[in-house]
Amino acid sequence: MGEKAVKNKIFFFAAVAALCVLFASAACAREWEPGQVDATELLGARQTDVWVEGERFGDMVIGSRASLQIIYVDSDLAAAVSADFAIQDWAKKMVQYYGSDGTRGKALFIAHIETFKPMEVAPENIFVGGYHLAKGDVLSPSMTNPFGELGSGEKGYFAFVVPASELKAGKEIPVGYGDDSVLWKVPK
Repeated sequence: MGEKAVKNKIFFFAAVAALCVLFASAACAREWEPGQVDATELLGARQTDVWVEGERFGDMVIGSRASLQIIYVDSDLAAAVSADFAIQDWAKKMVQYYGSDGTRGKALFIAHIETFKPMEVAPENIFVGGYHLAKGDVLSPSMTNPFGELGSGEKGYFAFVVPASELKAGKEIPVGYGDDSVLWKVPK
């Protein structure tokens, strides 16, 4: 093999390696538009966690019957979730209700529940501000709704609406299930 053939092989392998690096970095990178916000940043202000019948000890919760993540969906979060590949599938599915007929004049929330002990889950026990849900406030199909008697270790998710009048930007309101609640500050 001549010196030219060796140089050609080295050049070929270097070119292939450079293309692999280029394609790998392009696959990992997302195209961000100026001013676009990461959905995980927005979730911090829009999500609250309710521990049903749990006792808090510092950062730990002991004896909880269930954990309920409740997320407020506004236009900023809806746009960011659709562009963020790191967001869980259940959240992407439920955020799609944003802007639907059922949300007119109302505020959309999505929720995920995980049970640690058997419990009866009823939408009427969920509240945002002074408003308790009615069955008609739940927008998602019954196949994803975790209502009724649930055993330990079961999970489910759903979308629901509350009157927009319950949310005042910058105000802290209670969000919870049954007798358990947390104060959540409505984003501005």
